[in-house]
Amino acid sequence: MFIAFSRRATVVLTLLLVAGCSEQPRLTQPLAPHAAAFDVARASETPTTSVRWNETSRSLVASHNTNGPMASRVYALVSMAQFAVVAAVDDADRHHGHSHPSLRAAIARASSAVLGNLYPDAATSTLLAAQLALDETPDGQDDGHADIPAGDAIGTTVAQTVIARAATDGAAAANCPATPPLPANQFWHDDAVPPNPQPVLPCFGQVRPWLHIDVRQFRAGPPPAFGSPAFLAGLDVVRQISNTRTADQLATIDRWLDGNNTLQPPGHWNAIASDLITRHHLDEAAAARALAILNVAMMDTHIACWDRKYFYWEIRPWMVDATITTPRGQPHHPANPSGHACAGGAGSGALGGIFPAERDSLAALGNEAGFTTVLSGVHYPFDVDVGLRMGRAIAERALDLHSRDELLELLTSR
Repeated sequence: MFIAFSRRATVVLTLLLVAGCSEQPRLTQPLAPHAAAFDVARASETPTTSVRWNETSRSLVASHNTNGPMASRVYALVSMAQFAVVAAVDDADRHHGHSHPSLRAAIARASSAVLGNLYPDAATSTLLAAQLALDETPDGQDDGHADIPAGDAIGTTVAQTVIARAATDGAAAANCPATPPLPANQFWHDDAVPPNPQPVLPCFGQVRPWLHIDVRQFRAGPPPAFGSPAFLAGLDVVRQISNTRTADQLATIDRWLDGNNTLQPPGHWNAIASDLITRHHLDEAAAARALAILNVAMMDTHIACWDRKYFYWEIRPWMVDATITTPRGQPHHPANPSGHACAGGAGSGALGGIFPAERDSLAALGNEAGFTTVLSGVHYPFDVDVGLRMGRAIAERALDLHSRDELLELLTSR
């Protein structure tokens, strides 16, 4: 048992080193109440297979410098594969009682295959193969009669279904050409040095959502018009913070900062979810469902968020007032709504429904994640407000999927 644990730890450590040591859930010092509920899980608590592969997903998102919207897609595809595997193994157990496919092997095979499709480079293939080998080796964690080849076959079949959906969801065309509206002094425009006229994923808003929602509904309630009293009031808030920004505020920004080679905003909420799953001792089925609900909500929120961004092309604060400082960088896409707030609304909303005892603390963390973008000078307060509302509304839609079959249908329905 000790040898198996040591080998597994080596694989995880290698993944984290490839990711540039970016796996920092920022859970140990949140400003939210009841923060102790989100401490990193104790080493003595054994995570589920789905949680371990979720950690692998986060590491690969970071090491491959995957942007936020595409990261939400990675997490959703892997989590839906894991949930479908749990259902398939359960069906096999109930209908063929003499056979007990290995759930651990099935989740590992499906997760590895989906991640290998998303990240087909040789280095990732080697890392995935090493972790998969550990999960397909008996070590006492599975039922003594578990059938590893049968679990492996289920995982392969499920992965093929998920990969087929990914091939037709429209994400391949998300980086379409886009031209900002004029005049440039009233709308988002390229001010990067050196010039970078292509903004981040202008067509991600056209990716197929999971929840059968029309993301265009979230265009309702446009942001304050440029130069209007409400716009100028929001700009003044950003300016005042910029002029008086404190070390504590910078520390808060850094807890949620997502630059290059990080797990991205949806990854923070996956880290929080993984800790909660482990601390609350959820079994494999409940863990897979929690991650699926979270990540379906997160991806659909990013689709709606990006649709709204490129519908309004809202100008960033520093483009309006050159005295506004941005100490942690400048995102290369329009402002409204805040992507961190969209992720914070969806993440806190979904997890609050799954862990109701933690709802208030999670909501406070979501609010904090969103407001860091005002603290860092890259968003107006109204960008945060609309992002949080969008994320929480979509999370409610995901939480309405009460039955196993309702969630499974998302994989094959159009």
